Amino acid sequence: MDQELERQLEQAQRIAAGFDLPDPVRAFDFPAKGNINRKTYLITAGMQEFLLQQLNPDIFMDPAAVMNGMIRCIQAQQKALSAGLIGSDEWEPVRLIPARDGKMYLERSGPSGPECWRMMARVREAASYKSLREIGSAGGRLHIAEEAGRGLALFGVLTAGMDVSKIACPLPGYRDTELYYNQLLSAVAGCRTLSEAESYLPRDPGVRRSTERHFLIHIDSAEYRRRLKDPQLRRFISLALDQKPFGLTLAAKLASGELRKTVIHGDTKLDNFLFSTRTGKVKAIVDLDTIMPHTWLSDWGDMVRSLVNVAGERETDLGRIGIDEEVYEALARGFRGSAQSVDPRELDLMADAPRIMALELGIRFLADYLRGDSYFRPEPDEPPDLNKTRAMVQFRVFELLSEKQLSAASRR
Repeated sequence: MDQELERQLEQAQRIAAGFDLPDPVRAFDFPAKGNINRKTYLITAGMQEFLLQQLNPDIFMDPAAVMNGMIRCIQAQQKALSAGLIGSDEWEPVRLIPARDGKMYLERSGPSGPECWRMMARVREAASYKSLREIGSAGGRLHIAEEAGRGLALFGVLTAGMDVSKIACPLPGYRDTELYYNQLLSAVAGCRTLSEAESYLPRDPGVRRSTERHFLIHIDSAEYRRRLKDPQLRRFISLALDQKPFGLTLAAKLASGELRKTVIHGDTKLDNFLFSTRTGKVKAIVDLDTIMPHTWLSDWGDMVRSLVNVAGERETDLGRIGIDEEVYEALARGFRGSAQSVDPRELDLMADAPRIMALELGIRFLADYLRGDSYFRPEPDEPPDLNKTRAMVQFRVFELLSEKQLSAASRR
C-alpha cells in the first residue's frame, strides 16, 4: 500500500469513528467509487460493511440540500414499502447511518474548508454493472435491461408521495436544457467576458453564480478556432442548433404545466441500479445526490439513451454506434409492467424522451469542448478531445433514434 493511500485510510477510519457504528471500525479502499464523490471508502464495523463518502465540495456547494433530498427520498421509499405499495419485491432503500451527534451526516472542517460526510450500509447480496456489455449472454443483458426499466418504475411508485415543493435542485442549472443551449450559443459566439455573454446568462442570481464560468471561453484564440472550425464538428453544431425547438420539448411542457413535476433520480445510468445476486431482480437505486423536481421522462430518456447505445460513450468510430432495439423493448417492458399513475401525455412522450436526453447531453459535451473543458474535465490519462468524442457519440445516438422511430415505450 502506498503512503498516500495509507494516509487516506487512516483519515477515513478517524472520520468513520464519528458515526454510530459498533467497534472495531476499519477502513479500506473502495475501487468501485464513482466519478464525482471520489473519496469513498469501504468500512467494516462488527460483522457488517458500510460505505463512507464525502460529498465532492467542488460539485455540491450546498451539501445540506443534497442530503435533504436524499433523506426525504429514503424516508418516502421506506414509508411506501411499509404500506405494501410494491408487494413482496426485494427492493431495499439506501440506509444512512447517523453520526454520533444524531444527525444523518457529519460536517467537519477539513484542510480545504467545510466537509460533508455520510455513512451508508452496504446493500448485501447485490451486483452492479457499468455496462450491459459486461454481461456475457444476450438473454442476461435483456433480463438486466428489463429489471432496470422495472427499477425506474418502482422508484417512481415509491417516491410518488414526496412533496416536490420541499425538494431543491442540488446543482443549480442541472437538467435545464435552455441553460445548456445558451452555454452552447455563448461558446459558438466566442464570449470571453461576462459582459460579452450577458445576453446568454441565466437571470436567477444563484444559478448565474454557479454556472457563469461555463458560458466563457477558457482556451487561447488559436485553439478555440481550431475546435470551432473542426470539420467533424460542423454538422453536429448545425444539428444541435437546428434541433433546439425539439430539444426544449420537455422544458416547455413543464413550464406550461402540461407535464407534472415529480421527484426524479437525476442520474439513471446502469451502475446506479443494484441487482440481487440470488434472483437477478432489481434491488435498489443508489447515488441519491441529484434528487430533484422534474419530469420522470428525463430519467427514462437518460436511461434509454445510455443503455441502447451498443458501442459506449467513448467510441471514436461513429460507424460503430448502433441502437439495440431489443434492449429498448426490454427497458420499456420492465417499466410498463410496474409503472403506476402515468399520464397519457407522458406516455406519448416516452419515445421522444431518449432523443431529447441524447441531444441535451450532446449539447453539454459540445459546449464544454468548445470553451475548453471547464466542466467535464478529462483526467491526465484521458484523450484531450474526449468531450468532442462524447458529444459526437450522443448526437449520433440522437440521429439513429430519430431514424428508427422507436415507439415501444408508448405501447400499452
